[in-house]
Amino acid sequence: MSASTQTRRFRVPGEEAPRVLIDNRTELPDEQVQTAVETHFSEHGSFMGQPAPSFSTYDGGSLMNRSKFTVPTTIVEEIKLARELAERDDDIAAVIGQMIGTAFGDGMENFHEDELTTTLFNGVAKKMNLDGVFAEIYREWLIAQQFTTVHLFTRDRFDYTPEGGDGRSRKEFSLAWPSIGILPAENIRLIGSDLFGLARLAYDPDDNAELKRWLEEFFNEKTSPARKAELRREDPVSAQLFIEQVPFKEPGTLFAGTTKFAYLLNPRMVARTTGPKGSWPHPRPLLTRNFPLLEAKRLLNLMDHALLQGGVNFIVVAKKGSDQRPALPEEVANLREVVSRASRSGVIVGDHRLSFEIITPNLESLLHAGKRKLIGRKLAAGLLRVPEHATDDAAQEGMKAELEFIARTITFDRRQIKRHVENYIYEDTVKRNKGVFKYDHAKLWFPKIVLSGTNYFTDYVLKLRDRGDIPRKWAVEAGGFDYEAGLSQRKREVERGDDETLMPAAVPFSDPAKGPQDNNSGRPPGSSPNNGAPGARQGTGKDPNAPKQTFTRNGGETVRAMHTEEEGSFRVGELTWALLEQYADTSEVGRLTSFEQTALASTEPSYSGTLAVFPVNPDYEVAEVRAVRLAPGFSALVGRRKIDKALVAKALCFRAPEFDLLEGEETAMRLGFVTSEPAAT
Repeated sequence: MSASTQTRRFRVPGEEAPRVLIDNRTELPDEQVQTAVETHFSEHGSFMGQPAPSFSTYDGGSLMNRSKFTVPTTIVEEIKLARELAERDDDIAAVIGQMIGTAFGDGMENFHEDELTTTLFNGVAKKMNLDGVFAEIYREWLIAQQFTTVHLFTRDRFDYTPEGGDGRSRKEFSLAWPSIGILPAENIRLIGSDLFGLARLAYDPDDNAELKRWLEEFFNEKTSPARKAELRREDPVSAQLFIEQVPFKEPGTLFAGTTKFAYLLNPRMVARTTGPKGSWPHPRPLLTRNFPLLEAKRLLNLMDHALLQGGVNFIVVAKKGSDQRPALPEEVANLREVVSRASRSGVIVGDHRLSFEIITPNLESLLHAGKRKLIGRKLAAGLLRVPEHATDDAAQEGMKAELEFIARTITFDRRQIKRHVENYIYEDTVKRNKGVFKYDHAKLWFPKIVLSGTNYFTDYVLKLRDRGDIPRKWAVEAGGFDYEAGLSQRKREVERGDDETLMPAAVPFSDPAKGPQDNNSGRPPGSSPNNGAPGARQGTGKDPNAPKQTFTRNGGETVRAMHTEEEGSFRVGELTWALLEQYADTSEVGRLTSFEQTALASTEPSYSGTLAVFPVNPDYEVAEVRAVRLAPGFSALVGRRKIDKALVAKALCFRAPEFDLLEGEETAMRLGFVTSEPAAT
């Protein structure tokens, strides 16, 4: 027992031989504490007419246990204290859970330029429950500012189907994939200097008696080979994980001179990442940087527990006499006997000078919201690594800036975990599957953390997508949707013709010839330019100062599903189908000339001698383009739209002397591909 904790046994007056155990955890001498306890129980026992009961105290973590706070003396004790706080403290546990949800609530994804690599790594991530591993690693990081992972490879089969393929193109691969665990930071020991991060990692099993017994027997020189083989069968993972027993000295303790044993960890299975620590073996945990704050939280809990415990107790005061007629000693003695008997029967008889008072504790400080909020915010700020809150008003700019700091802090933590998994676990996965992964490992991607200003971020993503600077997939995922599911749904909608059924309503003052959502030409002729305001001039429908357009095309013709006995079901543009039907008797399919091939890449009319090519349907990307010679001097370049294989025209070609420029434009307008009036030449 320590010097500050002494036990004494003594007699209580009035008892024959009662034994009472006193646990002195104060700074007062034991004799003074003994005298105070004797006096207290003797007085109360005689007042109640009963001898003082025998008692004993229990130093096992009860609600009323007011043991002194002991400052950790080593980094290992600090980590253990931080882990206990993370598991038991309401404020700290809530902040850790919120940070994990913020960091990984939107999931993750693997990406690589090789489709096979991306698909297989996504399958491996699903198999190893990588989302759950990230949460466990981040929790360890917040507790100890370091984490040590151990990965064990097993073999399984994974399927791969190329994008757009069917069951016949499915392939099966046998891959070695890792299971990942996290070793407690307080059990990790470093053998050698870690100035350059080259120290060997070892494990101290002191808090695990069963593992310690297994390791001591397994690495004992006297253990027979047959017994070692049996031990390997009992725990095959430990037989691979631990490779050697080494002596080490625990620094900074009373036992620094005592040699202990740790067990080297297999470097092929174990990897460690730490926060900033300088040349020290371990970084300081975030939760144990401010010991007075932790002590304040502990004492606040003790005070609340004591008040809750005392709130159900009270003292009854019986009075006899008044200011004019004080009670005589005989009356007081008689009242004591009466109260002692009445405490069992509940009946007391007296005159008007008899009165009773009930005294209860003052509970004004019980569960004080201000104190708890102050300490809770300080502990949360320590984990989030932000200073004191700038303002309590969430609408203030200071709070918005603080949210941005928090997002950056969590993003930094998440990047450490990402680099660890990529550099150690993904890299090892590629090495063990060299025949499958030929282009290095996949990269991990997490959505951007946005805690404030969501509208600005959404607008930013839309602008990047409009400029073509980011893929459509990233824009969809920034909105919180799964791209593959959305892509499949969109294909089904196009095949069913939902675009034609769920046609958007027309916008007022739109030109029906340009589509229901077109409003670029302004109001129709004869309307007012400002909704009929007084004094408004009659509108003409066009800006007289605007440059005259010579060739305006529809963005894309309407595509419909068709069915014929010869062709079966297929999709084709309405205008293209009408054109092919009109010239069905004279048309024939030919090859594209070099000039026609070049003209397809342009969005403006192209001319070469007597040939003019007018591109149409500019919003459609097509493939398998063929030249359909409709009539002498008139051809259509027709291809299949990439998204649904619909047959659409991509350009109209006119050759002199059958057609000149004006006649070609008039023909395109008559067919519906060109909606502006032809320009005079």
